[in-house]
Amino acid sequence: MKKILLFLALVSVVATGVSQNVVKSGIYDKHGKAILVNEDPLVVSVTLRVATEKFTPGVYARYAQKYLGQRATLSEYSTIEILDGRLAYGACAKLQQPMEVDPGSSPLPVNKLSLASQSAEEQAAATAEMIFSLRKHRLELITGEAGENVFGAGLKAALDEIARLENECLQMFYGTKTIEEKSYSFNVTITPDKRDYLVCRFSDRVGVVEVNNLAGKPIVVKVESEKGREYAKLSPVEIKDKTTAEYTVIPQVKCSLVSEAMLMDTLTFVSPLFAETVLSTRIK
Repeated sequence: MKKILLFLALVSVVATGVSQNVVKSGIYDKHGKAILVNEDPLVVSVTLRVATEKFTPGVYARYAQKYLGQRATLSEYSTIEILDGRLAYGACAKLQQPMEVDPGSSPLPVNKLSLASQSAEEQAAATAEMIFSLRKHRLELITGEAGENVFGAGLKAALDEIARLENECLQMFYGTKTIEEKSYSFNVTITPDKRDYLVCRFSDRVGVVEVNNLAGKPIVVKVESEKGREYAKLSPVEIKDKTTAEYTVIPQVKCSLVSEAMLMDTLTFVSPLFAETVLSTRIK
């Protein structure tokens, strides 16, 4: 743990309009006592939220145009994107990734209504017929032509079940989409001699990867600090009131989270780690 000797009396920087903390250098405070400032390692946490969308074509996709009048996508694909990236001051715990769940055996397809053996096209035709039948029954329930004793909550439950069955049948033609979100966290230790920190890499095919995987684009934390300058240059009333003193300046530090040319987040703070010594002319 690094220890820095700082003088406690702050000099106002309103006149200069600079957002820096200025402390006169020395080993004493305004009460004549030495002050020890303990500085922990400067750590910034990075959190990335990533979404993966997967599309699985329906088992009857090639028959969608013939029986439903609209073509369906025949190929499986997936897309991965960063939803957002966040910076925070201090370390964060590593986030637990969701476990893969075994879906187990699939239930009996909704379009399987008999033991009769059918070809894929015959099953597709039967499924399309079921879709039109469900829509007909829904219309009859809504108009009151069927289900005269079905009303209130019972009517809503019946309509919801018809919608569920219809959606299952449509998915057999037009496929399904699933979206999975994951969060990844990283801790970056900042040092005054370094300005760019490679956190990880991101690929739109496989997602977040290690820094040595050149297939991904870099995710970088960039650090900027204000330069030391002279402070409180006030015009003294008399020349004898003019004096030059040495000050320790703690500048404002800005961290930026960048993916290629896209800025995702910024974080601003002050840290003694970036302290500089400057000379200032001031009134006694």
